[in-house]
Amino acid sequence: MALARARRRRTPDLEEGESYYVSMTDMMVGVIFIFIIMLSYFALQFRQSTKALTEARHPETAALLQTATALTPRDVTVEIDEKARVLCVPETVIGGAGTDRRCFSYAPPAKSTGVAVAAGDAQRTLMGFLDADLRDAGAPLVGDTASGALSFSADALFEPGAATLSPGGRKIAGQVAASLARRLPCLSYGGHTSTTCPEGEAKLALVNVVSQTNLDAFTAEGQQAAALALARSAAFHQALTGAQPVLGALRNAPPGQPGSQPLLRVASVGQSQEGASRVGEGQTVSIQFQMAQ
Repeated sequence: MALARARRRRTPDLEEGESYYVSMTDMMVGVIFIFIIMLSYFALQFRQSTKALTEARHPETAALLQTATALTPRDVTVEIDEKARVLCVPETVIGGAGTDRRCFSYAPPAKSTGVAVAAGDAQRTLMGFLDADLRDAGAPLVGDTASGALSFSADALFEPGAATLSPGGRKIAGQVAASLARRLPCLSYGGHTSTTCPEGEAKLALVNVVSQTNLDAFTAEGQQAAALALARSAAFHQALTGAQPVLGALRNAPPGQPGSQPLLRVASVGQSQEGASRVGEGQTVSIQFQMAQ
């Protein structure tokens, strides 16, 4: 009986201990939750500040303006040597008591214009769209499109040692032409532009179909490789414009304007080297995009 009474007396102590433990657990969960909220807030602030600085035209000035919260306007006589890029102000302006000057060097403004920035952005956007289009279609792209070119192995496009497109090559040419026909009219002249084209968007200066090959320029076989590379460029160009005639109508300037040329053109590049592969082997066909500056 005495043992039973002792057990009954301990029961409230156990319940009180469990209650205390649960309260501590709830408090710790609450503290952790508060820290998570604070960390998320500071991470968001850091991200916004970093973005503002990296996208600013003058990052150093933007960083200083974030800390300078009490700027006051003053009428100051400033001396500037533009050739040496030195700026001098009276010492009294910055808290000095003397009559001397304090001089600072400065860097010239960046020479990149808004047009150049817009052209770079337009090219990156274009290459992103083309890359997505062709990878979705399963086209066998070679290399990174961020370089401003769509590249294909000539073996995937042409019959061995010839400038005749294979059945697979004709399919790839059709996929590429369809993507170009969707994307290029907004960046060129002479074609049917959609009402969805951004107003004032940068334009393309050139879209070059280029076949690249290694060759021995001093042998008949090397000269045949150079001729084959040019013939393959022309054949791929014709396949593109045949699949999408609008590509043949696009120009790099308004029709009739001096210097206006077809946007889609042809070139070949042959690098001479000893021990070059046989005719037609190792060639690549690329479509290179160059924005107007």
